[in-house]
Amino acid sequence: MGIQDRDYYRRATSGSLWWQAVPPVTRGIIVVNVVVFLLQQVSRDQAFTLLDWFAASVDGTFHHMRLWQLLTATFLHGGLYHILGNMYFLWIVGREMESIHGSRDFLAFYLSAAVLSTLAWLLIQDYNGNPAPMIGASGAVFAVVTLYTLYYPTREMLFMFWIPMPMWMVLAICLIFPYVPGFSSGRIAVEAHLAGAVYGWLYKQFDLRLSRLLAAGRFRPRLRVVSPDRESPRPRPSATAWTTSSPAAETAAKPSVAVATEEQLNARVDDILAKIAREGRGSLTEEEQRILQEASRRAQLRRSDRL
Repeated sequence: MGIQDRDYYRRATSGSLWWQAVPPVTRGIIVVNVVVFLLQQVSRDQAFTLLDWFAASVDGTFHHMRLWQLLTATFLHGGLYHILGNMYFLWIVGREMESIHGSRDFLAFYLSAAVLSTLAWLLIQDYNGNPAPMIGASGAVFAVVTLYTLYYPTREMLFMFWIPMPMWMVLAICLIFPYVPGFSSGRIAVEAHLAGAVYGWLYKQFDLRLSRLLAAGRFRPRLRVVSPDRESPRPRPSATAWTTSSPAAETAAKPSVAVATEEQLNARVDDILAKIAREGRGSLTEEEQRILQEASRRAQLRRSDRL
């Protein structure tokens, strides 16, 4: 059985509709933004509006300690074109970044980018004495776009929905555009854009994935000296075991990928594909990548034998 024949692989890659192909976190973020935008329209003419409590401002966030505004402001938008632009970019780049990093790490990345970009904007506005509120997902979206550009700088996308352009140029234009005289209305939170872009670069440069940081922070058990006469005998590892207690034993006990039986290889491939579904392709080790390559090679040989 080849990789493409397994049920969960087909479920992860199937779906002819554009919306079905969007991973769950990216899809959920877009849905939340759209729902909140509709609520904004409903409450526009009422005395109480969403902007009163959930938009970020120096007075509300810092002086009245409404710290939730650091996050909630990124789910509010000022108009139809505002939300369409942000969600279009997120739909284009978010689904692939979620596929690479896994849903949990991507969610942590997006939310932390939202908070940090809003915080950076507020600190600068507090220094400048600007009391105006800020809304929009642009800071978080710029972090995702920057991360995507670092992976695929020459990949083309449709800028302004119809102009094919490499990603590095799209990112440069979006960052520089607000500074061009006559093209910016002065209402663009450029500081949040820049903060998001910087965070995206730092995330890639220093591998700030939540799963890696949590793994690095775990405490390892301390070594303990055991008397030989009191040490219980250890069972000998099985000749078909894939993992052992030491590198030397692992080399002796684990069969080579090239000589592993079909049953052993298929079982290992099942585990690896399940890991991809949970954590993304970027979580694979070199050994796991070699196992997938071997499984693909054998599948190609079986197909060529049938010709």
